[in-house]
Amino acid sequence: MHKVKIPASADEVCRIGLGGGGLIGGASLRESIAVFEAAYEAGIRYVDVAPLYGLAENVVGDLVHSHRDEFILATKVGIARPKLPGLFSLVRKTLRPLALRLPAVKQFALRQAQALATTGLFHPDQVRSSLEDSLRRLKTEWVDVLLLHEPTTGDMTPELLGELDRFISSGMVRLLGTGTQEPAERSIRYGDVWQHRYAPGDVLPANDLELRVVHGVLRYGLPLLQTAIATRSATASALSSRYGYDFFDSEAHPAILATLALAADPRSVLLVSSRHAARIGRCVAQINWSIACGDTPDYVDNVVAFLCSESATGR
Repeated sequence: MHKVKIPASADEVCRIGLGGGGLIGGASLRESIAVFEAAYEAGIRYVDVAPLYGLAENVVGDLVHSHRDEFILATKVGIARPKLPGLFSLVRKTLRPLALRLPAVKQFALRQAQALATTGLFHPDQVRSSLEDSLRRLKTEWVDVLLLHEPTTGDMTPELLGELDRFISSGMVRLLGTGTQEPAERSIRYGDVWQHRYAPGDVLPANDLELRVVHGVLRYGLPLLQTAIATRSATASALSSRYGYDFFDSEAHPAILATLALAADPRSVLLVSSRHAARIGRCVAQINWSIACGDTPDYVDNVVAFLCSESATGR
């Protein structure tokens, strides 16, 4: 597993992280454990969770507490744990596959999520309470990364920033940052970690100081890739010959897109998530690390053009 340097540290972090939104526990605990074990076997040691994800912190805490030092754990503050975390996890599991294909279902899923969770909780007392609860659930005395979850400019008060500084000085948190579902140009940057969406075609502003963590390339890229192959098969054949991937093989699609996201910023970390353990291992095993480390810069331009051209997307 390739690694990048952590800001203000001599340590390094693996370039693939596990997005914990699918670790829903409850009736799906066995499935969640299998996904986590597959990620571990693939070399993943960076795990991203949040109170919003329902029971994910509990699942991760039970799995890592006996060998905590092996992992970099990231969690968030600013959005409350759902009042019914088991129900919230079930809603995410049931609706997310449909939400990717049907806009009406996506809007329904968003309304359900908003009804079950409270956002904008950035008062110092709220963030401290949230962090302390997360530490209990994660069974740890510290988190490596604490992200402000979907903050606005108005949330970044001196009182909040002072409380975050106290988390660092107390040893409860090692790195601070922000996390959002928005693309980079619509996100707020603060601290040492900058987590945001990366979809094919998104602009990635230069990033020389923070650890960039990206997510979403599979969610947004897989439908684009399937459409592009169906409408531009000659280009798919040319790309297959040039880059060594079989663009017509659906099992290679996650790795094609993961390689794209990693190559878009060769110093970034990519979060991957799946409810199917085998897909995690297969995706990581098929990543072309030479391309992901920036050795073939035209890969990003050519694959993005293939995915995002008007003829590929039908616009």
